[in-house]
Amino acid sequence: MFNFLRWSGVATIAAPLIMMSCERPNLQADPTASVTTAKSSITFMSMNQVRGLREAAPDSIYLTDADKAGVFALDVHDKKSDDNTGVTLVTANGDRYKRVYAGSASATWFNISTQDNDIGPELQAAVNSTNDVVIPDGEYTQLTKVILRSNVTIRANPGKVTIKLTGSQYISFQNFWLEQNLNNITIDGLSWLVASTARVEGSYGPITIDGPSVRNLTVRNCRSIHTSSTANVNWFFLKVQPGKVTSNILVTNNYARGARMGAEFLSQRQPVPYLGKGITVTNNNFENCGFGISVAGSFDGVDVSNNYLKNCPTYGVEFAGWLHNARLTNNKFEGRFTSLFAGNWENDGDGNTSGNGMYVNNNSTVNLATGKWQVRNGYNMLMQNNNLMMTGLLDISGATKNARFINNRFVSTTENKVIQINDAANLTFSTNYISNEGVTNSWVTIVVNGQACTNNSFFNNTIVRSSGSLLAAGNGATFQFYNNRDKNGNLLSL
Repeated sequence: MFNFLRWSGVATIAAPLIMMSCERPNLQADPTASVTTAKSSITFMSMNQVRGLREAAPDSIYLTDADKAGVFALDVHDKKSDDNTGVTLVTANGDRYKRVYAGSASATWFNISTQDNDIGPELQAAVNSTNDVVIPDGEYTQLTKVILRSNVTIRANPGKVTIKLTGSQYISFQNFWLEQNLNNITIDGLSWLVASTARVEGSYGPITIDGPSVRNLTVRNCRSIHTSSTANVNWFFLKVQPGKVTSNILVTNNYARGARMGAEFLSQRQPVPYLGKGITVTNNNFENCGFGISVAGSFDGVDVSNNYLKNCPTYGVEFAGWLHNARLTNNKFEGRFTSLFAGNWENDGDGNTSGNGMYVNNNSTVNLATGKWQVRNGYNMLMQNNNLMMTGLLDISGATKNARFINNRFVSTTENKVIQINDAANLTFSTNYISNEGVTNSWVTIVVNGQACTNNSFFNNTIVRSSGSLLAAGNGATFQFYNNRDKNGNLLSL
């Protein structure tokens, strides 16, 4: 309970403080929280009046400035804090007033305004000063990047706040301090318009973290529209340097269009593998991005699920590097790609990782997608219940031994083969639907090739070929082929 005093130097008003009984929306900062007295008199002052105080200060004041109004209490023990406009004010004689509030701090308390030509410095002050910042609805311009720190939430009403990145700037939030851990960060509900005039092509973009150990990072309900013709940058980028760790990274319910990559996760070659753990990318929509999602490096426990990838001309999803226990489930692919999916380089491609390999389940194309599905060094992966109708083929190579392909639908509409296997051994194909029916230049439906391409089994599949043969083997490849049938149920023989 604060004791509000009259002070002879400034007008005071005796009034009951009854505001605190009202409930407010989640994203409405509450400037007078914790004020419970109903009978005290309070000193009303402007910010300039507070800063100009040279005499004995009242215990508490009510700040009257528009967009900054609220109760401040004198902190007689603090002699060091800087005046940040939003939650700490410093008088001419060195006294500190601290804002009394609960919940989020409004960015407007720190002079952030839709009229400001660069909200970067003010937003940095807010991030430095409080653990929960809410940006009011509106359209803002940012030219100066904001450096993230641990234990901070930055949020807005989804779809109601747009930050324009113009001029030479294309980064909104960044952290690059190797010596600092970055823990407990949430970015929620922000939108960016990337219209930078910079001439750059690279991973850095609106959200860029490069260097530190990162734990408990959540980015959700955000949008990023990239319209720049010169700045070809990511929307989200997380890079972990050697010796650093990651855990519990969640990127969910976001939309990005026109970026170099929608979301990219990169862990440098680690002297100790799998220091990166817990990457979850779910329920996002990435459209017209060069890559939709890329996860590359020494990560254990990767879950890419329920995303919508549309017209990503290189890869829809890429898994690369030392990925372990990776899951690709319930994603949809629409439009044009070179590869809808490319990866996985399990344990750097040597195929000797113990434990579970990649799990690929229930992914599908929306109508006919342009591109192929490319598995490189997938080790003992399980690909099950996927429905892929592509212009391209299923292309398997490298250390993809012991992989299983069960109950999938693989349809190629233009390739002269549907499945191509190079130097991958001990693969099982069972209960799949495999077709290139109607392809006029068909050569063969399935190809196995290479001295290391041994003991691959095809059984209980439905195979619908065009004019070519069923299976071709080259350069010492071996296989088993039995109990496969055509679309009418007739047994197929080679």
